[in-house]
Amino acid sequence: MLRAGNVKVHDPERGDDLVSVQGQRLAALIVGGLVIGFVLVLIDPSEFLLVALLQENGAVLQGAVWQLFTSIIVAPLIFQGTFYWGGVLDVVFNAIAVVFLDGLTSGVYTPRQYYATFLITAVVGNLVSLLAGPNQASFGASGGIFGLVAGLVTYDYAVNRRVSVQLVVWFLVVFIYSSFTLGNVNWMAHAGGAIAGFVIGYVIGRDKQELGY
Repeated sequence: MLRAGNVKVHDPERGDDLVSVQGQRLAALIVGGLVIGFVLVLIDPSEFLLVALLQENGAVLQGAVWQLFTSIIVAPLIFQGTFYWGGVLDVVFNAIAVVFLDGLTSGVYTPRQYYATFLITAVVGNLVSLLAGPNQASFGASGGIFGLVAGLVTYDYAVNRRVSVQLVVWFLVVFIYSSFTLGNVNWMAHAGGAIAGFVIGYVIGRDKQELGY
């Protein structure tokens, strides 16, 4: 079990819930994206609607900028006419990660900061993914999740003026394993989201120190 040291400073009202409201909502949204993908294929078996909401780099470069946002959530359950395990596994792992990390993230981010950090870092990750070239396609929320986790590292430094070696090592192990040992993974989205998260986490921590809350 990871000890976060002094990272935790904000306790949202949880009641008897083990997972914060924002964690529950984000996990539900990620799973809901798979449902959306399935419904889109039922409506349009040609999969045109589905593909239009995933990120196709070539399409984004030609003006389909909405894909930078929709591809964060929408995931394919059926792709090219068959059951797509890749979409299911990506959604399951991301939803589990949100729940597993909630004890750390909900202790640092207010709900507004949580959602904003997730969205901004996920979009930055998708923008970085464009460097892979126009023929690449991708989807998933992992860029935003890595952004949330990366923010914990620099938040801790900004608030406590120390680097949590345990947290950094844990982050690097998860990043390397999930980005480079698994097949067909968009590591650029992970890296882009993490870099943006480092910046945002530091800003949030710095503001906390300056404002004294």
